Amino acid sequence: MRVMYEAWFVKYKVDVVFAGHVHAYERSERVSNIAYNIVNGQCTPILHHSAPVYITIGDGGNLEGLATNMTEPQPKYSAFREASFGHAIFDIKNRTHAYFSSIGTKTACRRGRYKLLFYNRFYGTLEEVSVK
Repeated sequence: MRVMYEAWFVKYKVDVVFAGHVHAYERSERVSNIAYNIVNGQCTPILHHSAPVYITIGDGGNLEGLATNMTEPQPKYSAFREASFGHAIFDIKNRTHAYFSSIGTKTACRRGRYKLLFYNRFYGTLEEVSVK
């Protein structure tokens, strides 16, 4: 999805992209222009402020269990990944700000895996601010 739609995400200043299906949680850095080598499967992510944050939130529960085989090795573009059950809250405060938090079920994560305040880049250039 990132490769196919990234140009539109950047053009229209998309701040965050949510996806599912993988039974785990992952949040990317703002990465852009990922070049994939078809022969060896290597990818080269480039950190860039114009790219959205990609969040895979597929950890709500399922019959198949968690995707425990996806946590290692963690690629450089991945800011956080974890195979545990959990949930997330995306609270839109107003047209310029939204608050995202992810809560896992592991003991160490119950207070929140990740908290982020997004600033809508359509209305300005302020980067997101971590509120850990």
